[in-house]
Amino acid sequence: MKLIDTSAWVEFLRRKGDPVVKQHVGRLISANLAAYTCPVRFELLSGVRPEEEADLQTAFGFSQHIPFEIDDWRGAALLERQLRSKGISIPRDDLFVATVAMRTGLAVTCRDAHFDSARNVVGEKLNVEQV
Repeated sequence: MKLIDTSAWVEFLRRKGDPVVKQHVGRLISANLAAYTCPVRFELLSGVRPEEEADLQTAFGFSQHIPFEIDDWRGAALLERQLRSKGISIPRDDLFVATVAMRTGLAVTCRDAHFDSARNVVGEKLNVEQV
């Protein structure tokens, strides 16, 4: 199972998205290995055009939902403090996704250098798969 970040979902859902990402995410979905978490769902729903929402809901339907749990708030805050102590600032939605990935042990499938920055600080606790 892979936790797919918004950056990869956007390319997958975009009509003219990167074919490499489209194939990779498509394979994860076909193999029942695709997952998403609450912050990703929020970002996608807030940016989707009305005519694309059905496709998005279909993609969610073929993916596993990994909830953002109550303890994840504290984990995300600790991660943000740890990153800031190293002079690194990343968007909070990425912090939330990274927190869920570290809690579950799932790799984050993404196209976002913020996850590499976080991994450079936390090490192997965060598995990142750039596509």
